[in-house]
Amino acid sequence: MHPKLKRCFIFGQYANILFLLFALMAWVYHWSIARHNLEIVPLEIAAYTVETGGFVFMLFSLLNFHKIVRHRYLMKLAMLVYLITEVVIMIMDFNADKIPFYNNGSMALNLWHSIFSAAICFTYLSLEPKNRSLEIAIIIAEVIILSGMFGVIFGLHVYVSLLANSVAYVIFFSIIRFLISQERIMIDCHGDRAKEYKYKSSFFDE
Repeated sequence: MHPKLKRCFIFGQYANILFLLFALMAWVYHWSIARHNLEIVPLEIAAYTVETGGFVFMLFSLLNFHKIVRHRYLMKLAMLVYLITEVVIMIMDFNADKIPFYNNGSMALNLWHSIFSAAICFTYLSLEPKNRSLEIAIIIAEVIILSGMFGVIFGLHVYVSLLANSVAYVIFFSIIRFLISQERIMIDCHGDRAKEYKYKSSFFDE
């Protein structure tokens, strides 16, 4: 297995830790506005700085997947689409006052974001299909991601869905890193040396 494979998941984990921090900071920011009508500008700047850092780590993770892991084109494409989608949501949220049709507390947006994120996570099954440990890890992540839809019941922002995603992926990547360290999951990588098996027959031996 490629010696730098873990780096793909480490970068992904760092990205989602930063997204988790962003979601918490965004929640505090919007709570401050709703409760005290107070905009904390330094907190807003810090939140978007942290989220940008998350996108940078996510990009590093994506680039390493493309460079190191063989095939898995659907998963790689899904990762790219997810990255672009989250960047678009961030830009739209940053300019929410200038975009009349955008509402980060929209029920449709929250539901769509949770379902979309769950579909993206499901593509990681291609890492090693029919691997029971990987299937369990994905199920755990899917349950956490879809739990973000409950934010709709309370009329919360899309950040609740982002928070659920972040928690899910931090846990998911932690499990994957553990499985790799225990050699319980094998992922084809560029540069891997195929195992050579020598067969010897004694049929013609005298």
